[in-house]
Amino acid sequence: MPRRSGRAVPQGHPSPGAAARLSDLLSASVRARALTRRFAAGDLIVVEGEPGLSVFILLEGVCQVSVHGDVLSQVIAGEVFGEIAGLERSTRTATVRATADSTVLEIAATDLRSELRRSPALLDRFLRAMAGRVRSISRRETVARDEHRNLRRVQEGLQPSLDRFANHALLSVEVRWQPLSFASGDYYDVLELSPSHFLFALGDVMGHGASTAPIVGMIRSQLRESATVESRPHELLARLHQHMLQHGHPDMFMTLTLLVLDLDSLTAEFSVAGPPCPLLYHGGRCRPVTPQFGWTLGYPFDDIQFSSETVQVTHGDAFLFYTDGLTDAERGPSPPQDMLGAERLAEMFSDLCVRGSAGIADGLFTRVEQYRSGWPFTDDATALVVRVR
Repeated sequence: MPRRSGRAVPQGHPSPGAAARLSDLLSASVRARALTRRFAAGDLIVVEGEPGLSVFILLEGVCQVSVHGDVLSQVIAGEVFGEIAGLERSTRTATVRATADSTVLEIAATDLRSELRRSPALLDRFLRAMAGRVRSISRRETVARDEHRNLRRVQEGLQPSLDRFANHALLSVEVRWQPLSFASGDYYDVLELSPSHFLFALGDVMGHGASTAPIVGMIRSQLRESATVESRPHELLARLHQHMLQHGHPDMFMTLTLLVLDLDSLTAEFSVAGPPCPLLYHGGRCRPVTPQFGWTLGYPFDDIQFSSETVQVTHGDAFLFYTDGLTDAERGPSPPQDMLGAERLAEMFSDLCVRGSAGIADGLFTRVEQYRSGWPFTDDATALVVRVR
């Protein structure tokens, strides 16, 4: 267990070097009130989230700076830490731990604010220190942005090509995939099981961002490994559910719809694990493909059963698979009154189908944008549209 102590010692002459020069810029009265404290290796000096009532100058030793448990940098003798919370009268933004026996000069934040107004030389030193801190943060953010872009490219690279449908005799397939941030928990896939059988998948890992990406990758690889022309959607869902129970995080869950379209018989067999339910435009009307849906994947029950249903389709029919980032789109601060909802989305989809519009997925997003009137998205959003020509 890390120690959180720090032993006060009588105020004496500071050690030579940068630390001494910085402390020498303090007035005699502030130096008299400042507290010299010693910490053993492993001791915590400040803790993220606590009130920042003081600022520290490291006189001797080395300290480690971490945020949310991730080590970011170190502090060496002569450097200042804790100044952001102290100057802003806010909470600590990082944890600082002694990694060697260390001595610090602790100054009350109120004293430091007065000293900075009094001493241009001290103000200059602190501005230089904070500029260095900003440069360090900027470098870390640049690395993080590069990693985020790379993760986005990886996810985009795993998405199926829809080029085969550009001139397909019977099918038109389009998609709009819009992550909330650099990574997405929304997953879609299109697998050609045979020249006349296509498997369409759309799912949503609960949450968004980097933590959802591994689940998307795991489900994608398992589905592609398992699916054959003989596969039944409910059997595939059962297999994916067991795979999540065995290999996924226990607190991660995923909705997923699988639909196999047989172009010879013009039938669609599907199974739905968790909402929302896909929409079917047929005969001039739009409706959910089923009023029933099964358990969300990943719930800790081994005996979950999934079922498949079949619908007959005809030329001119269209399916809309979507994630709740679309239906949860808001145009004000008072959900659910301000949410788009499934009924409005169905009306938009139906109208685009009636018009025979090209680019239905993009058209839906355009209409949702108009509905939101500038109010921000709060989740990943995906629309996959499959039309029978």
